[in-house]
Formats: sequence, C-alpha cells, structure tokens
Amino acid sequence: MNAVKEQQEQAIQTVTASATGKVLAESAVAPSAATATEVGGGLVSGILRLLMLVALLPGLVGNAHASHESIIEPENTGWSFQFDNDVFVGGNKDQDYTGGFAVTLSGRRAENYRWSPAALRRWADHQLGVEDRLMENSEHYSKHALEWGAALFTPNDITSAEANPNDRPYASLFFLNSTEQTIFPQRSLSLKSSLTLGVLGLDFADNLQSGIHKVLGSTQPEGWENQISSGGELTARYSLSLQKTAFLQRYSNGLTQEFNWTAEADVGFTTGFGGGFNWRFGRIGTPWWTFNPHQSEYLNLGSNIASGVEATSTRERYIYVGSSVNVNIYNAFLQGQFRDSAVQADKNDVLPVSADAWAGVSVEVVPSLHVEGFVRARTRELDRPDARAPTWAGLIIRRTL
Repeated sequence: MNAVKEQQEQAIQTVTASATGKVLAESAVAPSAATATEVGGGLVSGILRLLMLVALLPGLVGNAHASHESIIEPENTGWSFQFDNDVFVGGNKDQDYTGGFAVTLSGRRAENYRWSPAALRRWADHQLGVEDRLMENSEHYSKHALEWGAALFTPNDITSAEANPNDRPYASLFFLNSTEQTIFPQRSLSLKSSLTLGVLGLDFADNLQSGIHKVLGSTQPEGWENQISSGGELTARYSLSLQKTAFLQRYSNGLTQEFNWTAEADVGFTTGFGGGFNWRFGRIGTPWWTFNPHQSEYLNLGSNIASGVEATSTRERYIYVGSSVNVNIYNAFLQGQFRDSAVQADKNDVLPVSADAWAGVSVEVVPSLHVEGFVRARTRELDRPDARAPTWAGLIIRRTL
C-alpha cells in the first residue's frame, strides 16, 4: 500500500507541476483569432492535465493491484442520427445556432476506417499522457464512435444580404469526429477524448439551408457570403471530459434515478473549460456511461452507443435534465479564425462565461430503437446590441445492436 501511495503522489506532483506552470504562463495572454490555437494550446492543455489530475486522486479510479478488464468491444454496437433546429422551439425564426445534423457509428469499426481521424486522436492522447498517467494499473475498458455532420449559425435577420456588425456572423462547420470513451467500472468514472476535424465557411452551407427552407416554405437566407471564413478554411478541436456517477438508485418498482458530475476542457475552434451535472429518471436499461448530454458543443459530439440494453419488463423510457457553466476563451464561430471575415466578433465582445441548460425525454419505441427529443438553452454569447440567448431543440434516433 505504501508503494501505491508513493506512485499516486508522484503522478499527482508531476501532473500538477506541468498543468500549473502552463496555466500561470498563459493566463495573462488575451486570445485573438490569429493566436487562438497557440494560446489555447498552453492554457487549455494545462486544464486538460488538471482533469487527469482529478482522476488520479487516490481512490477515484481504483488501485495499483486492479487488473485490466478484458472486455472486447464488438465491431458494431449501433448507429444514431441527430437533427437540431431552432424552429422546433417556436417563433419560426432562424438565428444563432439555427440547426445541424450528425450521423454516428459506434463500435470497434470506428477506429478502423481509413478516413477516420482516430490515429490523430490517439496521438493527442499520447502527448497528454492519458494512457501512462491514468489508465495504467486501473481496471478499465474503452468504447469508440465516429461521427460526421454539420452545424449552421445565422444572425437574426436572414433576409438582408448586408453584413450586420451588431449581431453574430453567419458561420458553418462540416466535420468528422473520432471519440474514445474509457470506462472505469469500479468507480463509476469515464474519461472521454474527442478529436474533431472540419471545414469552416463552405458555400454548401448556403445550399443546405436554402434547400431546407425551400422544402419547409420558409424565408430564404440572403447573407451567407458574409459567413466566417467564407470560401473554406480547415479547423480542428480536441477535447477531454470526465464523467463521475455520484448517485444511482434502483427502486423496487423498476424505476431508476441517476446523477453524475461532469468536467470538460477543449482547445481548437472552440476553446475553454467548464463543469456541470446530468440527471435522469425512469425505466433505464442503458449503461450510465452512455448518458452524456453534456458532451455538446451545439451538436452532441461523439456520443457512444451501448451494445444492447439490460433486460427489463418494459422498454426503456426516461426523462432528464442538466446544466453546465463554461469559461469561454475562444470561439471561431463568433471570432473567425485566420482568414478575414466580413463580420467577426472582437475578443472583448465574447462574454467570458456562459451557462447551458437542457431537458429531454428518451423512449425505446421498439426493442433496441430509441427516439429522444430535447430542448437546450444557452445564455448570451456576445455583448452586442442585437445578440440574444440562443435556444434550440433536436431529435435523436438511436439503434443499439
């Protein structure tokens, strides 16, 4: 036991020294669109290491005598499709995060596709020492997901082709995301690393929204030529998050209540860190580690899918709520990136702290097919005359195998 404590103390000292030094060294630097990656790489990498420090605290992830759990991940554990739109919350208006979609494939196959950025994600994990500092000597197993999709953002008035410096800019992201989630079952803890590669500013964003509006009979957008990085620009984001189930109670009537804490940090097209909670209640059959609505930068990125659900007398159905508070260091959808844009926010226009809240319901409509609806709200992101607190809703269809 003394040897175990010495190893834990040595690991904690190493991570603390590295993280604290980076945070102190970079905390006085104000990020801009041109230097966001460099600044975020210093400050947020310190935060990422501090997240691992939390997981390294004695007693949180097990002990040095625990064996690695030999759970082989199936090749295919399921798929999901998510569609978001702000029109779902009423008002028939397009503004802020106006909509998006994502297709997710889960299972070992997510690591093996040649076009997957999984190799780059594993390299980033290795640079942070995730395997060496956290997974070694701790019972764990990993799950994987691959996701692609798009997210669109517009100002309040989409009928004008003129740039509006008093509102948020048009912005779009088409992306490919690779996620690994490592579960520590003895401590009800999971660590998720996620790498998103994408392109900002594609003209296809205009075509996509215009096509949807034509089908719905809605107003056609006129200002996409003013979007962030118009014409296209490569972008990326790496994130690391912890999820700790603090309370799980199963009742004799078949109902279950579950509560977990979360912490997250990311660097890239959005850079920052934060924490929050999730709660769900109902007839729950899916594992606790699959419930992570907090893992959302507008769209829910990299949500893993369980290979089946626990046997219950009735199909799974539950309600959920959650909230988070986030420190915002940089946001390419508002501030732009390296290319000049017709409208882009100054760093002083971006509010440094924001809060999110969400609520939803998930129903297993037929065995292994789940339909989930949710609504999300965020406090204002911009300190500009025409800025608002964005709200949107979405639908997720999920098939487990």
